[in-house]
Amino acid sequence: MASPLSVILTQNKLTGENFNDWKRNLLIVLNFEKHSFVLTQPRPPTPAIDAPDRDFVALERWENSNLSAMCYIRASMSNAKTDAIKGLMNCRQKVGTPIKEHMMKVMAYLSEAQTNGAEIDSATQLVMVFQTLSKDFDLFQASYNITRKEMSLTELMKELQAFENIFKGSGSKEKQFSYL
Repeated sequence: MASPLSVILTQNKLTGENFNDWKRNLLIVLNFEKHSFVLTQPRPPTPAIDAPDRDFVALERWENSNLSAMCYIRASMSNAKTDAIKGLMNCRQKVGTPIKEHMMKVMAYLSEAQTNGAEIDSATQLVMVFQTLSKDFDLFQASYNITRKEMSLTELMKELQAFENIFKGSGSKEKQFSYL
């Protein structure tokens, strides 16, 4: 970003929650750089070969300003999809954290990723969830891998909560699991 004002956009990236502030800052920079006209004026038509030079100059100016505006816009947006996927991939259930709390966190990451353009099918979502679970849910995961029952994330959360309630505060999970 060439302008000293472009620091405004670097320090105040669009995160989804600050759209109005981001737009105001973007307009300040585009006005200062004299590129804001591309937001309100359509692209000039491609001039005929025998058109006056001013038509070619006008088209070139619009295209250069449009390119600059697009670069300012893209550079000032946070990489929300990547951040959400990274958060999900680094998410691990901490010992003692209730499964509902953990699942809500995981589901928020998945929702944010999808809102920002990630396409994650339901089977992949389940695999991603299982990778975040603590070892306390290894038996549940083994049982799931045998049955391969299709379920939504909400259904999975309910199943995990039931599993958690069965084994909560008990001694050996293996002993109790054999009674099921």
